[in-house]
Amino acid sequence: MDEKKMVFITCVNDEAEYAECRYYLERLRIPEGYAVEMIKIQDALSMAAGYNVGMKSSDAKYKVYLHQDVFIRNQNFISEILEVFAQDEQIGILGMIGKRNLKMGSAEMVMIRDTGRVIDNEYIWSFGYPASGKRYAEVQASDGLLLATQYDIPWREDIFTGWDFYDISQCMEFQKSGFKVAVPVQEEIWCYHDTLYSKFTHYYDHYKCFLQEYAEMLEIDDLETLDSYTYEKEQECAQAIEELRAGVVDLFDMGDKSSLRTLLLESDLRKSIYLREYASIVSIDYQEETAGLRQRFWEPGRTAVQLVSKLRKLKYMLKRIEYAGDCSQKEQLRTEYSRYAVLDVCSRYVTDKERVLGKIADLLEVRSCVIQ
Repeated sequence: MDEKKMVFITCVNDEAEYAECRYYLERLRIPEGYAVEMIKIQDALSMAAGYNVGMKSSDAKYKVYLHQDVFIRNQNFISEILEVFAQDEQIGILGMIGKRNLKMGSAEMVMIRDTGRVIDNEYIWSFGYPASGKRYAEVQASDGLLLATQYDIPWREDIFTGWDFYDISQCMEFQKSGFKVAVPVQEEIWCYHDTLYSKFTHYYDHYKCFLQEYAEMLEIDDLETLDSYTYEKEQECAQAIEELRAGVVDLFDMGDKSSLRTLLLESDLRKSIYLREYASIVSIDYQEETAGLRQRFWEPGRTAVQLVSKLRKLKYMLKRIEYAGDCSQKEQLRTEYSRYAVLDVCSRYVTDKERVLGKIADLLEVRSCVIQ
């Protein structure tokens, strides 16, 4: 085991998003004497299975398991993680946000965090920390967007065969082995989570598995009373969302702008997080048409996949300006995107709008006050 090495392990099914994740990883400051490596796991059968492959592939003592849509803003991330681990050798695993007590009795309660900080799209999730004077807060579980360990314990791929509850399970496994789960105290938020929306198709099935496996640790006596959710209803809801998204994609591919404008600009669906990217594209197209622009974001013949890819490229450019102060793509912004596209994406995905628009105002002739 190399005690002077940290590895970043990621399950990947979107190369563009992982490339952006790496952009931030490659800009982290590496403490003197330490080495860093990155492992990409493709075609993983589950998150737990993929992470087990990554864990066994590296001799690094410190392992950071992170989603491909997590961008680490804190360039001192490595040294600060090492400081937390050094403060208490009993800390086995830590994450950015967590929950101090899981003994609440419902899947919804498990989802609610109460400790730590993270930016999720443009939303800031900021919770309190117990007053202890320490660099960390002890929790019972931490969110899987990013989990760092200083000891190797196998992920329970035998039980969690999908993409839910693998993270909370791993926190329970560390506690079973006598280690602590922690969340570092962050003065400035360390990570941005570029999450789209959660698919709950199998969430409640994994929730039942979680309850059965850790009932004793959670001090649950009556699983039947506790486990009273109508799983079929939740799965039907998840399926309905997927069908709606598929229908929206079909409208894009057919070029049916009229129906899309009615659906995503005039109805309540315009606020839905699972349609956010599509709503942004339709909004940009409407604004550009109204302004009489010849060069349009939505070029004739573009598919939904191509348009979403173009939108994300713009979002990544703006995020680099926001988090890394990287203005190297300003000229590309001006030549490839209209001011309407920039302003729309900025309004939906950028947290510090003043900072970003201030840095590009000279090119786009906009002022941050335009964004409400």
